[in-house]
Amino acid sequence: MSVIPERPAPTLPVSARRYSARLHTTMATVASLWSRFETDGTATAYQRLDWATAVAERLSTESKAEPIIVEVVDAGGRPVMLVPLARLRRRGHHAITWLDLGVCDYAAPILAPDIDLSSAEMEQAWAVIRDVLPRTDLIQISRIPDDVNGRPNPFASLPGNRRMDMQASGVAIEGDAETLLSRLCRPSTLKDMAKLRRRLERAGAVTFVEARSAGEVDRIFDALVEQRRSRFAEIGRFNLLSRPDVEAFYREGAHRGLTGGPVRLFGLAVDGEWIACAYGLVHGGTFHGILLTMAGEAWRNTSPGLHIVAETLRWARAEGLGYFDFTVGVMPYKSDFGVQTRDLSELFEVVTLRGHLVRRLIAGTEASKIWLRGHPEWFARAQKARRWLRRKVA
Repeated sequence: MSVIPERPAPTLPVSARRYSARLHTTMATVASLWSRFETDGTATAYQRLDWATAVAERLSTESKAEPIIVEVVDAGGRPVMLVPLARLRRRGHHAITWLDLGVCDYAAPILAPDIDLSSAEMEQAWAVIRDVLPRTDLIQISRIPDDVNGRPNPFASLPGNRRMDMQASGVAIEGDAETLLSRLCRPSTLKDMAKLRRRLERAGAVTFVEARSAGEVDRIFDALVEQRRSRFAEIGRFNLLSRPDVEAFYREGAHRGLTGGPVRLFGLAVDGEWIACAYGLVHGGTFHGILLTMAGEAWRNTSPGLHIVAETLRWARAEGLGYFDFTVGVMPYKSDFGVQTRDLSELFEVVTLRGHLVRRLIAGTEASKIWLRGHPEWFARAQKARRWLRRKVA
């Protein structure tokens, strides 16, 4: 079994450093700078201060995580970026990851305006970041996109990165909202969607609802939770929303969306019955789809998920947004809307011997997954066994 070579921790003599780093262990000490960078600089929706603060406050305890934020400053004393990380206590070891705790699809720093670091400069910045990090066995930063709202993501340029077996996808949206789908979709797709829509409308009055009150948020979110629970139990997949703290985090986010937060929540109903729900973030002219759920077998032949995606696309364009991000995962329905895929990368650095052993275990697990994908019969057996175990646990 081959193991991916590890990149040693970067080191630089003090005299050669263009940057310094400050470690913060609470959001409060960087909130003002974070807000300024978010407004005048660049951040993804997942690195908004309100979203990141909720991640740290609501999910850290169950995840056994300690939030750590690194402020990078140049030689002239100007802050360059904020790097939100977390130190996790895992089985027998510590790991430093991005501050995502399972609810953020991208890892990207919060960037100061008008300051873009070259690959060499980022390598130097990473060296000083490493210097202030607390003790850990390994560092693993996953789902690093190449850019942050059109600006280069400096973490993507680090030489220790490798491409992940994972992609994100999205599509630019422009022009009139009502005719958007005719520009995005193939004629055959539009024809199929029209047929499915007629089938849906024969079942009753179809309504698309953006949650605009606390009551609507709770009703649609309750439906989303139940649809996801039912579907994941059916296919034997782990459901992150089964954790009470995660469910509360997403629900609270939807309520904050009513008063300026980034979350938007939608429901598609037939005669008042919710048959599909969509949950996403709006930031920087982009809608990021996070959760998509559908009702069960009775509605499957109408493809409710396809309809709510179409309605949400039209909504996003009517709101003046210019990009619809389907985020991670390449799924067949996404291609119906003319998406383009984007690569994601991962940074993995081993710090201690214990970290090296953990890395070998992870590499072995990844190799096993690759082997299974190349042997469909054994892959199907493994999937069946996993579904059986999860149903037993549930």
